[in-house]
Amino acid sequence: MYLNLLNSTDNSNPLHDFLSISTWQSFVSIFIFFGIMLLLWFWIKKTKMRFIFRVLLGLAFGLVIGIVVQAINNFPYNTADPSGSMINPIIPDPNDPNKNIPNDIYVLWVHEFSIWVNFFRMVFLNAILLMTVPVVFLAIARSVSKPGKDAASKKGTIITIAILLLNVAVMFIITLFIGIAFNIGNGFTISGSGSYDKAASKPLPQIIWDYVPSNFVAPFFLGAIIPVMVIAGLIGLAVKKSSKRHPEYMQKIRAGFDRWWTVIMSCLMFIIKLMPYAVMSMVTYAIVSRPIGYLVQIGIVIGVGYLCLVIALIWHSLLLTLSGINPFKWWKFAIKPVIQGFTTQSSNATLPLTMEVLKDDIKVKENLVGISAPLTTTMGLTACAGVQAGIIVSFIVTAGLFDLTAANFFIALIVVVVASLGIAGVPGTASVVTAGVLGGLCLGTLYVPVYAIIGALDGLFDMGRTAVNVAGGLQATTIAARLTNCLENEDLMLFKWSRLRRKRKREKASK
Repeated sequence: MYLNLLNSTDNSNPLHDFLSISTWQSFVSIFIFFGIMLLLWFWIKKTKMRFIFRVLLGLAFGLVIGIVVQAINNFPYNTADPSGSMINPIIPDPNDPNKNIPNDIYVLWVHEFSIWVNFFRMVFLNAILLMTVPVVFLAIARSVSKPGKDAASKKGTIITIAILLLNVAVMFIITLFIGIAFNIGNGFTISGSGSYDKAASKPLPQIIWDYVPSNFVAPFFLGAIIPVMVIAGLIGLAVKKSSKRHPEYMQKIRAGFDRWWTVIMSCLMFIIKLMPYAVMSMVTYAIVSRPIGYLVQIGIVIGVGYLCLVIALIWHSLLLTLSGINPFKWWKFAIKPVIQGFTTQSSNATLPLTMEVLKDDIKVKENLVGISAPLTTTMGLTACAGVQAGIIVSFIVTAGLFDLTAANFFIALIVVVVASLGIAGVPGTASVVTAGVLGGLCLGTLYVPVYAIIGALDGLFDMGRTAVNVAGGLQATTIAARLTNCLENEDLMLFKWSRLRRKRKREKASK
């Protein structure tokens, strides 16, 4: 009986529904995957290699395993999942019947394999996200509650937001015209219409008032970063104001914040040590969770997208240089959170490491890091807002669905910049950006057919997008620190005279 169940392709059997191991192919592939992960653990433990090389090694293993699984199945073009719905939303060419035939073997054992691969990925992501809210809350509360005036942090936060919005605007313009130059929408047939979630497209006042929570507890359960920041800011400000009347009590509260910060950081470091194995799972899952053959049809869109992501990183480096920061030395520190962003596909999940690098390596003052860094995960995302929106608009322009007049160009630019204030750094933002941009351009009825194509890129494109988002947050905070004298790492200064000027300003301020 067991053998009959094991060899059954009936998706209702308990081996599939409960264990997700109903074929011998599933069992062998899962055994090999976790065997390789165990060998990687022994190798890392024995060699004690640097953290960055551990992550890259996990990424390499995941890439190889994912490609091997796709190769075993002859790089399938389009398949259906066990429930009968399409994994790949791209509609195959009706003139090629071979592309419409689902591969049942691929669907069965690769589907089960991907579930087990996703196991470690989700454990790691959930654990990181578990730490995000307490890290943000304590960072803001500690920064705001400290006695004394902190005009530099306030000014630095405003500059950070301005740079983030500048990054979005610049990369939207560049991506838009590159997409038009490559004619990325040519050859796609956009037919049909459908409604879209209007909640994803909000006017500016609503975006702002939604940041103020109506429930004290809900933001902590929902993981809403900015509402948590608002609550933490209010509590920190109350502690600061009350210090005049009750200095001893308020000092104990601040000491409590510091103690809890130490505990949370210890938990976080333990979780981050698991990252190489999570990266291996993430990359493998990203490759095997979809048939890869459809890239033949939409490869130009992905190619243009990644080209623009590279240009975004160059733009970040250029703006750093113009601000007097040595980009080569800066990237030496920034590369670690950028790689984590690439693998986790979440700016929120990367936030704790981003804050650690800004504070300990780049040496931005803690008060500015505690406020600016969380903001960079939920507004002004260079890639998820700027590049992604540029891809969408250039796609509908070259597909003949939108006339890019001068007036429409400026309207689209304003829509994208405003929409970037409400785009969170979580996986799968393509649907939100698509709905927001098309809704703002009064093209909401195109959401379903356009997202059917753009959404198919999300899994592969989101890794690069998140890396650029993280780099943009690091860049904006560093430049803001540089302009407000909150940057304490003199070695990052590009010119010697700027270091001397900063030194004189600090000496003058201390007097």
